[in-house]
Amino acid sequence: MAVYTDITTSRKTQITLTDRQHQLLLEESVRSSVSMAELVRRAVDATYRPLTRPIVRGYHLNVGLQRAVDPATIGRIATVPRRVLD
Repeated sequence: MAVYTDITTSRKTQITLTDRQHQLLLEESVRSSVSMAELVRRAVDATYRPLTRPIVRGYHLNVGLQRAVDPATIGRIATVPRRVLD
């Protein structure tokens, strides 16, 4: 557990949260008796520390729906495949 008490190495940063995010952070702060700033620091450490971040094996899949098709995709589809001659 990391507790940030060294003022000389701290840096004050301002962030903007939605009302829902702020309410969630406030409720978690009251529930866990930890300051909102400490919860944000813990979230940053857990998310962006590359050496302590767990590596999850598996697959990554991206699926998307678009109104307009990507021009590169149209180009690939519209191209007539080359014939292979024996």
